[in-house]
Formats: sequence, C-alpha cells, structure tokens
Amino acid sequence: MLKKNLFLSLLLVPLTLFACDNGDKKSNPSLPLAEVEGEYYNLFCEQIETCEVNPYFSMVIEDRQGCLDFITSQTDGPGLGGILDAVDAGTVVYDAEKGYACIEDMKALPCDEFGDHEPESCVGVFTGTIADGEECTLNEECVSGYCDTSDDCPGTCVAAVAVGDACELTDECESGAKCVLGECTLFTAPVAVGQPCDSTEDWCAEGLFCHPETEVCTTRLAEGTECEEVSDLECEAGTLCFGVGDDPKTCKALTILETADAACDYNAGLLCAAYEDLTCAIDDFQAFTGTCQPFTQLDEVCFDSTNLVMTGCDMFADLYCDMSGGFQQDGHCAAKKAGGVACTDSDQCLSDFCDNDVCADEEEVCQ
Repeated sequence: MLKKNLFLSLLLVPLTLFACDNGDKKSNPSLPLAEVEGEYYNLFCEQIETCEVNPYFSMVIEDRQGCLDFITSQTDGPGLGGILDAVDAGTVVYDAEKGYACIEDMKALPCDEFGDHEPESCVGVFTGTIADGEECTLNEECVSGYCDTSDDCPGTCVAAVAVGDACELTDECESGAKCVLGECTLFTAPVAVGQPCDSTEDWCAEGLFCHPETEVCTTRLAEGTECEEVSDLECEAGTLCFGVGDDPKTCKALTILETADAACDYNAGLLCAAYEDLTCAIDDFQAFTGTCQPFTQLDEVCFDSTNLVMTGCDMFADLYCDMSGGFQQDGHCAAKKAGGVACTDSDQCLSDFCDNDVCADEEEVCQ
C-alpha cells in the first residue's frame, strides 16, 4: 500500500544548460548536480501521467505537484539524495554531461522500456571511488558498482556479478544488468506473450503482465473478465481486479470519488480520493461498502464499536488503528512503532514488518 504524499506541476522544470567558453569551443550541455533529483522526479511523474505505472496511483496522485510531493515523502532514506550526498562526500564522482544525456535519452523511452532499458548514456553518470574490500553504504560508491550489505551495514565493496552468471538480487549485477530468473541479464527488448518472465522485473511488452505464478508474459484481461487478483497489472489499463467474499473476482473500472459522503464500494471499484484526504469508512463488512470520510488522525476513533464503522487512519502520517481492546471497544489511531518495539501485526510498525512479535528496524542507509 502507498504510504505518504503525492501529486504534480503541469510543466517539466526545464533543464539548465551550461556552455563554458573555451575560446571558440563550447562544452556539451550538462545537468548541474543540484538539479539531478528534481529532473529525475519530474521524469518519473511524467511516466505516471503517460504510462500506467500502478493503477492505485490515481487514488493518491491528482496532479504533477502532488506526484513530486509524494515521491519526496517516500525518499526519507538515502535514495537518489543519498547518492548526491556521497558525491559531496567524495565517495562518488558525478559526470554532469552524462547526467544530461541520460535524462534526455530516458525521456525518449517507450512505456514498456522505461525502468527496464538503461540507455548507454546512463552508464558512468555516477562512478564509485571505493575499492573492493573497503567499507561502503551505496552501490554507487564502489568502483565495482556493488556494495555487499547482506551481512552488515556498512557493507563491503566486492566484484559485481557478470552478465550471464547466477544472481539473487539485481544489486549484485554489473552496471546496466538486472537479476532476472536467477541470472544477470541485459534488457534487449520487451518480452512477448507466452515467453518466460520475472515478476520482480516485469519486462513484458505493452498490454501484457508477468504472471507471478506461471512466470510467463500473459495478456492483460479486459473489463468484465474474471480475474485472479495476482497482480495490480492483471487487468487492462484503467481497471483492477475486484471481488469480495465468494463472488467471482472481476476486472472493473477504477472510479475515484472526490467528495465526502459519496458511496464507496471496494467490490465495484469505487474508491475514495486519498489526495483529498478521504478514505472509505466501512459500515458493511460483508459487502465492504461505506461512505467517503476524512482520514482519522492521531488519537481519534478509527473503529466505532457502537455503530461498527471502520474509518482509516491518515495513510500519509505513519498511523495505524489500534484495536488492542477488541471489537467491543473503540479503536484509536496510534503512531506506528519503531524497531524493537513489541507488535502483533505488521501494520503497527514503521518498517511494515512485525517479526516474531517485534517491529523490525526500518531499512538502514545501506542499499
């Protein structure tokens, strides 16, 4: 489930070009380091607008600024910002000309290649300075391109896995390659229907999705067709697989409701606009229906035990509905718990993982 904020500004921030005067010669256009993060986030938001990245984004993203706000809120950890910090620290070298060319070439990629095909211009945008055997926190810091954090954080720079060799994670693979079906592989073209695929790196062509059980590129299902609810991309664009109880699950059009008190129905694809701070307050737990109401906030009632209504806590505020008193008592929104604190469900943890009745630590700086 999406956690925090999102939304967008209808025009891309223009790239700043620098042409240094060397007599009669001028340098190639470049992208200043300070603008890298904004340009990449704008590029990703453009993809959300023009391609179907995930149908649930329409529930939480209204416009370009909302998208930028959401991405920023989701990058509390290192992310791209961590790489930029490493450049400032001198453990990563940034090539501004390649940075510009990389963004431009990524803009030209079709939807079914964006995120899968790494343009040649993107290789070497960030170059590590730390040798094998030395301490690291980011892949980009290593000369090899791979910081092994499987045992510890900080980790250790080690040799990356070559294309064609066995792997467990994409991080292990040499630059440009991804771990697909257990092997470091370079993307060459979208995968056709009926061909093997890896659901963690869905390389299927437009109109297809990688079925997580068969691991075969499969045609997305049309509206009204029965579905399995195995993937958010199982149904054709604009639809999702919905179904409650014993009723057959069906691909249905997703309708976003923007006004309070509107009737919401998970089985019919009628969902409340989170970007308007609305959630579906469930008052019929058999049909999973209710009305759109404002998110409940810290210490407010999220489960009304008298009227049997469940109203979601603010999905952007790291809250969960504390039902420790059972269904005979009101539930209240509580702050999610830090690592090491006792828990009974993963929804209670900041890390979203309750491990043996204890919240796991949030993701460390290493990645």
